[in-house]
Amino acid sequence: MSPSMSERLRRQIAARLAKPRRLFVTPGGDEFAAWCREQPGTAVELVVSARALHELVAEPGLPLADLDAVQAYAQQQFAHYFGSAAQRFALAPWRLDDVAGASALHGLDLTALRSQADAAQVRLASVRPAWAAWLAALPAATRSATGRAVWREDDIAVVIQLDRGRVTGLQSRRVQSLADLGGDELLAVGTPASDLAPLPGPATPQPDFLPRSGRSPLAWPLAATGALVLATAAWSAVESHRALDVAQAARDRVAVLRSAAKPPPRRAAAAAPAENRSANEARALLAMPWEPLLSRVETAGADAKAIAWLGLDASAGRGELRLEGLTPDKLLALQLAEQLGTTPGWRQVVLSRFSAAETGLVGQRFEINARVPGGGGS
Repeated sequence: MSPSMSERLRRQIAARLAKPRRLFVTPGGDEFAAWCREQPGTAVELVVSARALHELVAEPGLPLADLDAVQAYAQQQFAHYFGSAAQRFALAPWRLDDVAGASALHGLDLTALRSQADAAQVRLASVRPAWAAWLAALPAATRSATGRAVWREDDIAVVIQLDRGRVTGLQSRRVQSLADLGGDELLAVGTPASDLAPLPGPATPQPDFLPRSGRSPLAWPLAATGALVLATAAWSAVESHRALDVAQAARDRVAVLRSAAKPPPRRAAAAAPAENRSANEARALLAMPWEPLLSRVETAGADAKAIAWLGLDASAGRGELRLEGLTPDKLLALQLAEQLGTTPGWRQVVLSRFSAAETGLVGQRFEINARVPGGGGS
């Protein structure tokens, strides 16, 4: 059974507010398909197996001024080596100091991944090579050294050459054991079981298969607002059609009653407010200041760092807002409520519920209720 329009909207807003979690995906993307079925309305960073990638490092000294130039060069090189099949590869170029390269996605269909995400209202925050996520998670001392770091998946190894914090080479190889790599002692070895949380340290390549754009930090509130407007407009149209049917039926009943006896006074007039209630709420939803409201929620959550948003519900007519989230510490939730309470126009901001998180979630669940500027002028 497909979700209702209101449920889809709730999931979409929850995904925009959620802190992305990492998911390792292999060729075919079965892991992500299962994620979309089981966890709609969430946000995810896909970490792509080396088995689904081809790697390229540009020759030193090439005039590759920006990522567009790197991508154009990489397209030519991959087409040379893989022929017409390379036209289907999604590319993720990267550039760091005077070294540039690109990853090619051949074992996953990026368009299909994005379609799956859209259908489940899952926000794709990034789609990155596993080796890049792992390199950014190495301690600063390791990344600042000179030597080789190796990301390994069984018989596939991505060998990353480091020179005092600079990535100077990157090569994907087939190996039976680490001894096959020979050469100098390895600085670090990573596997899909490694912790991929980024750590401070020297900059590392940041290839991402999602399209590059110049989106501002307010892009997600604008997107959520657009989705809200479309959903509300469709819902309002359905409700208006339903209200017309109700009104017509009421007029028919009144006509029958008039033919038999004088109808009770004010009956038709009393029905009008009920018929218009849905339309009034829809207009109020459209008129709510969604961009500053959602931007404020996002900013407050980012300031709290450990906060992960789960959902948002709003009643435009009453000017009420309810936020749900996860926190490792009740004090953080209290501080967040206090911070939101300083927002101009926000009133009666209270931490109304605090409980243990459900199975599968990490932290403690909290709920914040507030009165906010509404579409009806409240």
